[in-house]
Amino acid sequence: MIVTELLDNQLHGSSATYDEVDPTKVQDMKKTFTAAAALLGALTALSIPAAAFASTPATPAGVIHVYVTDSSTQSNDHKILITGAFSDHGTGNQATFYLTKGWIYLNLAGVQKILHSSSFGSFNAASCSYWGSTPITVPIVKGTGAYTGIKGTFTGTLTLAGQGSLLANGKCNMANTAPNVASAFQVSASANVSF
Repeated sequence: MIVTELLDNQLHGSSATYDEVDPTKVQDMKKTFTAAAALLGALTALSIPAAAFASTPATPAGVIHVYVTDSSTQSNDHKILITGAFSDHGTGNQATFYLTKGWIYLNLAGVQKILHSSSFGSFNAASCSYWGSTPITVPIVKGTGAYTGIKGTFTGTLTLAGQGSLLANGKCNMANTAPNVASAFQVSASANVSF
């Protein structure tokens, strides 16, 4: 019997034979197993829904707020914080939030159009600095992990500022490839999301 083999292995290791097992120990272990089975049956009878034991609860729908910051001149890895109906954090670049519970993909076509327009922001050649702020609308494309099936659109404000580099003569380097000395990037937006 499987139970007897398990008892034998527990009492004497896998090489013990049934003849070597002390019958009182076997009876004690059978009582213990019987009591454990009765307890398990009683807990099952309580009819606790399986959802109460789920390891990952469903991500709630509702209003969320996202905060994106970056002050690096070397990378596009922005810090992301989400609060509201659910919360998470992580990094992001281009059109993806890499969060601890999954990824959220965004459509940034409208934002890119604004940032590349000649009317965005202001530039001061004397201080070699720029600043711009604009309202944005960013549709959510899809999600992974806890965010699978997410739908919604972020609306908020994007602010971008920076200090450009100077040429040897002290004038602002106006080349498109000129590096920034310092920069700041901030987004504050909200979305009413569903799954």
